[in-house]
Amino acid sequence: MEPRCKTLLKAGLLMGMLLGGAHAATFGNYVYTLPAGWSQAKQGSALVLSLPSKGAGDRASIRLTAGAVLSGDLGPWFAAQVAAFNTGSTVLTQTPVQADTDENGLPVLATAVVVKAGSGSEWRLFAATKAGNRAEMLVFSASSLESFTAHQAELTAFTDQVNFANIKAPAASGTTKAATATASTPPPVVKASASLPALPVPNVAQLVRAGLNPAKQPFPDEFRCYVSYNSSDYSKPALAIQILPGGRYRAPGGEGTYKMVQTNGSSLNYLRWQGGPLAGSDDAFLLFDSTYGQTIQLDGVTDEDRRLYCHQRGSAENHALVEFRRKDPQVGKYPCRSLDGKNTDLGTLELLAGRVYRYKGGSGKYVVNILGKQRDSFSGVDFVGGPLDDEYSTYSEDELGEREFGRILRKMRCSQVAKPIVEPKFGTAKAPVPPAGSGGITGAYVQLVQNVYPSASLEHYFYLFNKNGYVFTRDPETSLADADCTRTRPNGLPLCEVYSIRNGLITIGNDKPEKWEKTASGYKLGGDELKAVKPLGDLKLAGDYQATSVFTAVVGSGGGVFYNNLTFRKDGTFSRLATGGVSLTTTTDGTAFGDSTGGVTSSSERKNGGKYTLSGNTLTLMYGDGRIEKQFAYLPNLKGGKPDLEWLYIGGSNYFLEDGK
Repeated sequence: MEPRCKTLLKAGLLMGMLLGGAHAATFGNYVYTLPAGWSQAKQGSALVLSLPSKGAGDRASIRLTAGAVLSGDLGPWFAAQVAAFNTGSTVLTQTPVQADTDENGLPVLATAVVVKAGSGSEWRLFAATKAGNRAEMLVFSASSLESFTAHQAELTAFTDQVNFANIKAPAASGTTKAATATASTPPPVVKASASLPALPVPNVAQLVRAGLNPAKQPFPDEFRCYVSYNSSDYSKPALAIQILPGGRYRAPGGEGTYKMVQTNGSSLNYLRWQGGPLAGSDDAFLLFDSTYGQTIQLDGVTDEDRRLYCHQRGSAENHALVEFRRKDPQVGKYPCRSLDGKNTDLGTLELLAGRVYRYKGGSGKYVVNILGKQRDSFSGVDFVGGPLDDEYSTYSEDELGEREFGRILRKMRCSQVAKPIVEPKFGTAKAPVPPAGSGGITGAYVQLVQNVYPSASLEHYFYLFNKNGYVFTRDPETSLADADCTRTRPNGLPLCEVYSIRNGLITIGNDKPEKWEKTASGYKLGGDELKAVKPLGDLKLAGDYQATSVFTAVVGSGGGVFYNNLTFRKDGTFSRLATGGVSLTTTTDGTAFGDSTGGVTSSSERKNGGKYTLSGNTLTLMYGDGRIEKQFAYLPNLKGGKPDLEWLYIGGSNYFLEDGK
């Protein structure tokens, strides 16, 4: 069997498998199965598959484009195809293009676009990959947000079984649902041996300043590898590899060399093993997280050809272990509420020691898949025996300590609030002094950029300048105090970037110099005004504010559109309501080869509230269940020289006062 096409949005807990009666079909480079009840028709050089309508006004289709032979990068081709498809339409919003690789190592690009259609809108999802020397793209279109959400199960199930005719099949790597609660799938045989020789801990800040680009070159360091398979045991890594200076590496079994390559004409960076114990295995994908460090994705190394995620020792591995722990259900009581909008009490799910659960007078076991969900924010839980026998659920814990079982029995969620797991925000080292000639200005500023096309959005770019030469260029998380440029990130890199101003140009980090001007009210950067970020003080708000967010996930996590409403009252209380199509795709083993579970869902009935305070540029939300959330906030606009309370920027989102209320 050819590799499965995992290029589309994974956005919907699958309501079930498609009906039978399907037949094999081909179109260009695609090999697919047409589900029963679907129709297909040639339109120009494309093939359009029409999905059965779910009601009045519901229309959804999948367009398989003709594709093209492509020797260059997939990105420009994809951007041109999306622009051409939307020509003649009024684009209301578009998500940034997301890049990833699928389980077969193919590059994947995806974006979602909403266009005006009559008095309403049309929702379009574009996804592309490069299979061999060919670029392929397909387009999912829906007549409304409701249609976009309702058809996610069919969309995901269809793309799970699409293949490419020109790509040779890899070895299967899926696992099946655990049959008992006493053991996980046996781990793969990893060619590990005695521990590797000690390797000095690198000074990553010095290496980057000397010219190493961590997005394109691995640090000389040790990377601890965790195998992706159905298991809850993350107590120790399966093996470790060491990247050595001079293009060399060390792994159990000896040493070899590697070189950095970009495969399939993409901009993604890989390590190609040349000699040594990893020679003959697949190219290893290099990922870089600017906060925690590097991860190397290994394929073709284990006897069963399972994927390994190798995290740079220190903050990167510690972050992975925190994520594992957040996916590991903790002993305790989880009150359950209905998902039908009525929020009915449905009893309490109790977890006991030894992976035992109790619910409504009965008990059974449960199995947890954590390592097979390393790219997801949740684990998979199978209940075995007792009142929930053969049921499946996701489990996750967020940064505020809310632990949740999602959609049990397709009708309820069970959750509790505990003391949150807090990760370090900063590293232990101090940031080095900026080079001589850097710096010169002080203050917190924001640049507002209205993107009309291809991304219809209003972006906020923050610049928190220190006179000594450092500038903080990210969204503050909780307050302007987050921009402490004397600190380093957990991965050891400086929290801030170096800037210098010369001859009317400003250079920030490794960016190209831009025009810099001093004005009567502040500064201009690249011709755009920088506005001073002013504190909110103890402002009291009143009214219903709404933020709209559209997102896609390239492989395996989720996507859709949601609306977040925050209602503030002058007595210091607030309420929160999330609505819209937000969904996840889950399988029994965390891979494309597992059985689909669950059904399409939305967050339309997620309500909570409590008390709020504003101090400086921090909004503090104190929820009724005990959670406390702090978010950076400011007022982007002035009206008549006074702050405009109709527009708030909170936690990275634009909130607008609804209907002038």
